[in-house]
Amino acid sequence: MKKIFALLFLYLFISSTAYSQNLEVGKTLFQNGDYERSARYFDQISTPEAQLYSGKSYYSLGMLLKAKHYLNLAAQQRNAEETYMEAQYTLGIVNFQLKDFSASLNDLYILKEARGNSLYKNKADILYKQILAYLSLSQLNDVFNRTTSDSIKLDLLNSSLGRFEFTEVKTILNKFENTVVNYNQSDLNQIKEFLSDSLTYRQRYGVIQPSKAPTGILYKLGVALPHFDYESNEYEISQHLYFGIQLAIEDFNSSHSNKKVFLKYRDTNTKLSTPNEVYNQLVWEDEVDAIIGPLFSEEAMIFSKLSQEYAIPTVTPLANSISLSGDSNYLFQLNPTFAVHGKKMAQYAVTTLGLDTLAVLAEKNTPGETAAYAFQNEAQKLGAVIQHFFVEDLESQGYSILEYTSMFSKTDTANVAEGLKAIYAPFTGAVSTSLIQSLLTDLEASRSDYVILGSEEWKDTDLSERRLPATSIYYSQSFNTANATAPKKDEFLTSFKIRFQTEPNQFAYIGYDTANLILKVLSDVQNPDYLKEGLRNLNQFNGLSTKVSFSGYHVNQVIDINSITN
Repeated sequence: MKKIFALLFLYLFISSTAYSQNLEVGKTLFQNGDYERSARYFDQISTPEAQLYSGKSYYSLGMLLKAKHYLNLAAQQRNAEETYMEAQYTLGIVNFQLKDFSASLNDLYILKEARGNSLYKNKADILYKQILAYLSLSQLNDVFNRTTSDSIKLDLLNSSLGRFEFTEVKTILNKFENTVVNYNQSDLNQIKEFLSDSLTYRQRYGVIQPSKAPTGILYKLGVALPHFDYESNEYEISQHLYFGIQLAIEDFNSSHSNKKVFLKYRDTNTKLSTPNEVYNQLVWEDEVDAIIGPLFSEEAMIFSKLSQEYAIPTVTPLANSISLSGDSNYLFQLNPTFAVHGKKMAQYAVTTLGLDTLAVLAEKNTPGETAAYAFQNEAQKLGAVIQHFFVEDLESQGYSILEYTSMFSKTDTANVAEGLKAIYAPFTGAVSTSLIQSLLTDLEASRSDYVILGSEEWKDTDLSERRLPATSIYYSQSFNTANATAPKKDEFLTSFKIRFQTEPNQFAYIGYDTANLILKVLSDVQNPDYLKEGLRNLNQFNGLSTKVSFSGYHVNQVIDINSITN
């Protein structure tokens, strides 16, 4: 019998020693930031302290549901008080990051109301108040409906004062009185006094206070871009877009000590995942607050539908189909559509250049057709006359345009263009260079000096041999790195080359601007629940390659208009 007890004691001693060794190894790995390995060590130990560290390790890895599992286990062990308090506090943080605000407030309320005084009790009290000041109206309503604590409901009501409009707070008060049975009437008397009428409320609180994010908040930004082989022509487009986004995130994190952004990437160029699956993975698995992507308009149509279903703001950096955001309040296009190009060119022609008599020539079934109709509509609204409007199937005519350009003649008395000042020619696609050259040749033959208004393709066409010295040519452009101020551009160039060991191309600038646009609005609104409205109401953002103004729309309304000089 003595031998059996001795063996049992030896076994327990060895097991305890092994547990202690694993615990210390795990702690060392955790402190060194090696969270994957530390989690493996802690998972082998069933003590409250190990479960706490398992939860903290998984939280640091962004695996929130797994973190919640272990923290719940640790928080059930009340006998280890300090471990319990840290687990309970960390659980409140995890539930907050999972957007389960009711559970988070409940976790923190229990801890802050506990007896005695401790570090985590005080921290819970601070975070509890910060979350109350962070919730949007819809989030507050959700918590009110889900929590069973009358005390938390009263705190929700108090926190709404000065943060929401009079009628909204009055509704919350009414709901409290109608749903909470046992409450101290004196707790409501002062609130009712402030809500006696809208004037009293306005005098008391003045300007409505915006949401403020809790200290240490983590945002998650999803990126859905295709990965191409190095030999592919599209490789540098997608790669540099991602590099630009990544650099913007790193810049943001290095300059903000009280908030961080995690980047979650998904490849849209794989047979294993459709665009639909990629979006669902970003929402369900990565739990993102916003998404950048995809690259192409076909995929963006799917993203548009899902962004509305999930209420996740999604910004497409390059896709510019006019039909993309029609069915979604959550999809935003950084790249202006051709309709915007036509509209803005008309505004520039009429209001800036003072041109009142115009002609339009575009090819049917191309993006230029969309621009042409938008130009016509806006110019006429502004009082200009569209003397000639040709949107024709030029392909079927062998791309001959003499039939139309003869109408612009200044020498042919049979087809004289009386009072014509400018021609809008938004040629696009592979044949745009040929059409541009044909138009200029025909105008040169008739000694015409009209102002030419065109698409970006005009910039990329060699016009060095043209002999129209009196002709001014203007073109619209979505992205232009020449607009960037020297200090910001130089800093970007230096940082990019050091970080990625290559020169940034235009798409790197676009990726950098897209991410910074979202981060700027997110910093303004604090709560991602307001991000959609923050983007929609954005009036001015000056990036390195583009200026952005949504101004109540879902498509960027700013384009550059530049001239081609002799």
